[in-house]
Amino acid sequence: MTNEEKIMRFKQLLSSIDASNSYEVLEETGDLKTNYWDYMTTEPVNCNEELKRLECADYDLCSALLTMLLREDHFCDGAFDQRVESGQVECIVQRMIKLLEKQGKVYL
Repeated sequence: MTNEEKIMRFKQLLSSIDASNSYEVLEETGDLKTNYWDYMTTEPVNCNEELKRLECADYDLCSALLTMLLREDHFCDGAFDQRVESGQVECIVQRMIKLLEKQGKVYL
């Protein structure tokens, strides 16, 4: 999938963010990080601490953070919805779009 196609899918996700849609988009784009814990700095994984890294996160870390939140919901039903309501999921997706757009620009 091209970066432009990924951008389009993530922009579509922004209009209806939920756990099912987020998981589906990560799978489609090839960005689901089944080894998300390899990207984390806390053990056991502390989602709130890890999310503090978003501002400087690269694309792979963003994918891992989004996967982390999906896994959190698996263990704590409803956690993803709370993260959506707080705007945390949208921030991750927006950063992913921004990073993809930046990759597509050529600097002279």
